Amino acid sequence: MMTAIALGFLLLSACKGQPGDEKKDGGLQFAVDTEQLKHMDSMKAAQRLADSVLVQRANNMPGINAGAGRFVIGVPSGWRRVDTLLGNIRAVILDTPSTFAGFRINLSIVSDSLRGMSVDDYMRGTIGSLAQYVPQFSLIGKGERTFGTRPSRWLHYTQNRDGTRLENICYLIPDKGIVYILTCSTLKGRLLGSRPAFEQAVTSFTPQN
Repeated sequence: MMTAIALGFLLLSACKGQPGDEKKDGGLQFAVDTEQLKHMDSMKAAQRLADSVLVQRANNMPGINAGAGRFVIGVPSGWRRVDTLLGNIRAVILDTPSTFAGFRINLSIVSDSLRGMSVDDYMRGTIGSLAQYVPQFSLIGKGERTFGTRPSRWLHYTQNRDGTRLENICYLIPDKGIVYILTCSTLKGRLLGSRPAFEQAVTSFTPQN
């Protein structure tokens, strides 16, 4: 089973900095390891192919976007909100306007139908999807949390995206047969520093079904 959260890691590429975001090197000289560059190019090509397959499969998934546009969420002070499409998948991304080491701290929201499953069954499928599709996925922890009156689940994990090590905490919030997937993402080791902004957003999240 593939769940919508497997798409979340694709959204992270939209939060990568653009060329020119980084400071100039001040004229410093660097040695170039051509073999390493070839290896990285090969890995990126494989990743692009996996991304394409994943999007094609998700586009045809019954129940995808089940809760799209039917929720409210507060935007942390100084952050931005972008409503976007990945293939046919509707997503909302909240992110910082500036980058750090080429990456924007962000929170993405996608939705899916539970298809009669419990949230625990969905979470098990989610972990399997992440392990299958997300490069260097490593589960750190999982547990339960209540948002309002909604018993929800969370996952804490790390991954690799285009050579960048990321640390994420994902919340699965069920409501009336729909599951909303909120994924908070930072560079590895910097999740705790962004916790106040993430908490401001996730605690304001309210489905409107």
